[in-house]
Amino acid sequence: MKIDLGIFDLSSVMNIRNGVAAFSSGFVGTTLNRVYGGDLHIWFVLVLVFAIAYDWIAGSAAAKKDGTYASAYGIQGIMRTAVLLSLPAFGSMLDIIFRAPGVFFFVFWGGILFHTLTSMTANSKRAGWDRWIPLWAIDWVASEIEAKVKRSKERENKAG
Repeated sequence: MKIDLGIFDLSSVMNIRNGVAAFSSGFVGTTLNRVYGGDLHIWFVLVLVFAIAYDWIAGSAAAKKDGTYASAYGIQGIMRTAVLLSLPAFGSMLDIIFRAPGVFFFVFWGGILFHTLTSMTANSKRAGWDRWIPLWAIDWVASEIEAKVKRSKERENKAG
């Protein structure tokens, strides 16, 4: 019986590309861990990232539905998202400066998450996905829905 020792060949794993990817991910992960204030905060930021992603998806679907989808507005959304995701990091830095154990981080995080969930719900309603949203939630964000419809009509009038 011959044993194939090729399974122990690490040349496909230990190469420059994989080394660069490993170093880069280690650097990025460590930096994010530091900037956002530790392992637990990263989970909260991931919740925020998922909520923002869902809001983008729902907003894009709503804009396509009402015919106001525009790349210029999407570029503004990218910049807005960068600012939103930087605010909890700013809060974490303030926590370090003022020795406040997560207070500023969670103030920014909670405010941004609430705003994002409100926007996400309004966009979902505009996209026609409201059958999966409880009526109380739609009522809760009624003013946001009205504001989004108004902005959509203003963009439509500018384009047309």
